[in-house]
Amino acid sequence: MRTTRRRFLKGMTFAASAGSLPFLVPRTSLADDDAELAQRLAADLARHAGFGDKFSGGPGDLATADWGAGRLRTAGYRVAESPFDAPFFVRRSVRLTTGGTTSDVIPQAPVVVTGRRGVTAPLALVEGRVGDVRGRIALVVAPFARHSALFLDTGIGKTVVAAAQAGAVAIVVVTTGPSGEAIALNAPEQPFVPVPMAVLAPKNAPPFVAAARAGEVGTLVLDGDATPRPCKNVVARLERGDRWVAISTPRSGWFGCVGERGTGTAAFLELAAWAGARFPELSVFLMNTGGHEYFFAGSHRVLHEAPGPEVTLAWAHVGATLAAKSAELRDGKLTMLETADPNRSLMSTAAARGAAAEAFKGLEGLAEPVAVQPNAGELSTFTDLGYSKAFAVLGRHAWFHTPQDTLECVDAKLLVPVVRAHQRAIELLIRSG
Repeated sequence: MRTTRRRFLKGMTFAASAGSLPFLVPRTSLADDDAELAQRLAADLARHAGFGDKFSGGPGDLATADWGAGRLRTAGYRVAESPFDAPFFVRRSVRLTTGGTTSDVIPQAPVVVTGRRGVTAPLALVEGRVGDVRGRIALVVAPFARHSALFLDTGIGKTVVAAAQAGAVAIVVVTTGPSGEAIALNAPEQPFVPVPMAVLAPKNAPPFVAAARAGEVGTLVLDGDATPRPCKNVVARLERGDRWVAISTPRSGWFGCVGERGTGTAAFLELAAWAGARFPELSVFLMNTGGHEYFFAGSHRVLHEAPGPEVTLAWAHVGATLAAKSAELRDGKLTMLETADPNRSLMSTAAARGAAAEAFKGLEGLAEPVAVQPNAGELSTFTDLGYSKAFAVLGRHAWFHTPQDTLECVDAKLLVPVVRAHQRAIELLIRSG
C-alpha cells in the first residue's frame, strides 16, 4: 500500500488552477491514508523511545542519528554526517542535602563539577530579588511556568546570573511547573555561570525552602566527568533543479524526550519521504541536527550548507512537541488526557502566514500563526538569514524537559493532523512561487 501511495503521488501533476488545489490528496483517500500514517508514526515513536536518553553525543542520540540517516538514504537522499563536540556529563553522584533530607537533582549543563565532597554552605532563599547570597548556596525558586531555557537578560537566567555575581558559591533552581518535576534547562555551550548549578524538583523542594528560610547549611554534590563528546549533524539532499524545499528538525534533547523530540523526528522522516516523492521537479534539503540543548549548536554549524534564501520556496522547521497528550489535575495528581496539549504555537514569517493559517486551521493552539520569536526554537536561526517563507510548530507539554517525557506522553493519532498540516503548508507555499 505504501509503494502504491508513493507511485500515486509521483503521478500527480503539480499544476493547479487558481481556485482549487487539485494536487491535494482527495479527502476520501486521505481518510484511508490517515490510518496508515498513524501506524507509521506510532512505529517511529516507539523506535525513537527505544533508543533511550537523547543527550547530545550520548548513545541514544547517536543511535537516533544513525537510524534517521539510514531512513533518508533508503528514501533516496544523498546523506552527509559531520561530527562536532558537545558538552557531556557522566555522573557519579548528584544530590542536594540539608539536615536529614537528601534529594536527587539534575546537574545544569554544561556542568561545573564539585568533586566528591561537594559544596557545603548556608542555604539562601531567592524568590524574585537576589539578596545576600555571598558565600551561600542560592536556592532560586522560579515562578510557575513551563520552563525550558536560561537566558542572560530575562527570567530565571537573569536571576541566576545576578546570584552568581553577588557571590553565591553554588546555585539550585526550583523549576516550579505543572508536572512537579525538575525541568532541565537549555543553555549556551559554555557554563552559564562559573559556579556549580543544579535543578531541584518542586515536589521535593519544601524541606529545602524551609531550611533556606532558616539559614541552615546544605551540601550540593555534582560529582562526575564533564567532558565533551562527539555529536553529529545529518544533512541530506535530493538535487533535481535550482528551486528547493527545506525541512529541518533538531534531534537531541533532555532525557527520552519522546513528546518533545520524538514527535518531530517521526514527522520529519515522514515529510522527508513525502517531499521527495511529491515534488519530483524540486530539490529537497534536509537538516537533522544535534546540540539543540546548547542554543542550537548543531544548526549553527551546518546552516551554511543550505540552499540560499532566494531559491528556497519553503522552509518547514519541524519544532518541539508537535502533539503530546494534554493533562489536567485530578485529586492532586496530573492525569493524561486523550486530547492534544494546547500549549503550542505556530510561528511563521509574514510571507508564509497565509499558507500557515490555511494549513493549520482548526488545530488547537496552531490556528493563528504568530510572528517568529528570537530564540524560541530554531526558526529564527533560519529566518534571520533571509528565508522568507518559513514556519514552525513549537510546543511545551506538561512533562517537557523532564525524565517523564516518555512514550506514554504521545499518541500517533494526535500527530497525524499536524503532519498533514505541514504538508498542506508546504504545498501552498510552493504553489505561491
